[in-house]
Amino acid sequence: MEEYQSNKSKSPALIIVGIVTLIALIGVLIYSELEKIKSEEMQEQYHAEIKNIENYLNEGNCTQAASEYARAKETRDIIVKRGLYYSLGSHAKQAHAIVIAECFAKNKEFDTAVALLDSEVDEDPDYLLRASVIYKNAGELDKAEKAKSKAQKY
Repeated sequence: MEEYQSNKSKSPALIIVGIVTLIALIGVLIYSELEKIKSEEMQEQYHAEIKNIENYLNEGNCTQAASEYARAKETRDIIVKRGLYYSLGSHAKQAHAIVIAECFAKNKEFDTAVALLDSEVDEDPDYLLRASVIYKNAGELDKAEKAKSKAQKY
């Protein structure tokens, strides 16, 4: 008789544990789905910002392109914090950092152009050669030579 009561008292406890586990599992699945949707929305926003940069550049609007580049960089950082990966190099290429810098250089706004460049980090020879031209035109001959030298190593 004691054995029967012991099994009987364990049954409700097992049912409660099962229900709690099922609720927790459903909660995790819902949370995962919401996170997935949010991540997809962030990526769509990022790609829309990249498209806006291209449109501004096509219009010759360097200032708006640079502003949108800064927004896209912030969005990229949020995406990275959410666990997805966009390297800074791929962001710069995708967001046309060098093209924006060239846009400012073409308008003789060399301070702004140079501020957009980062030849210390970038390892793309094309980027480095283009940056060296901007540095040279801006009168920053040391940076121009370093960028050109680094490009030739690759």
